[in-house]
Amino acid sequence: MKITILAVLVATASAFSVVPGHLHRSPTTLQAGDLYGELSLMEGPSICWGPEGTLQGHDELAIREYDNFDFFKAAIDQAGLVKTLRSLGPYTLLAPVDSACLAFTGQLDEELLKYHIVLGDVYSDEFTGTFKTLNGNSITCRHEFRRIFVDDALIGQADNHTGGSKYPTDVRCENGIIHAINTVLVPGYAAAGAEDGPVSRRPEEYRVN
Repeated sequence: MKITILAVLVATASAFSVVPGHLHRSPTTLQAGDLYGELSLMEGPSICWGPEGTLQGHDELAIREYDNFDFFKAAIDQAGLVKTLRSLGPYTLLAPVDSACLAFTGQLDEELLKYHIVLGDVYSDEFTGTFKTLNGNSITCRHEFRRIFVDDALIGQADNHTGGSKYPTDVRCENGIIHAINTVLVPGYAAAGAEDGPVSRRPEEYRVN
């Protein structure tokens, strides 16, 4: 089943809405729920007003909104992967934030979503080498420049470019672990050659015929 970002936008709430009463949870606290349930409740990194906020009377570091996971969750719903994320597992879920889904020009279909589900429990400090995904392809992981990369996505990005909070990592659930990432992953990643620089980029589009 194919799903476009536009379809998700219609099906879900605003990508960057602050949910009243939403709990701010420690990224290392064991949660009682499964991967799907925790993804539904998990709060993404905060986005601060930044310098432009001062023109509207806001403190530069005051929280404006949260970069949550509404688009990714809606895609999982429509692709029929809810049962997978509620099954025994264990799985490691790499969850792109809303801004990453909005920036993605392709389609969040079932096979692409499965590429974000890694077999087994993988903590952030264990992301070295390759790991098999439910898609059948493997992600490529490395520690570089004091950062953790999964393909070309960052695990635990320090902030959301405005002084906001760190992306959640190592969120433990009954049947696995969740890490927030800053871009949508695409199968077919390959490390760049020395002449190309340290990281090769994903294709601008990922289309499924």
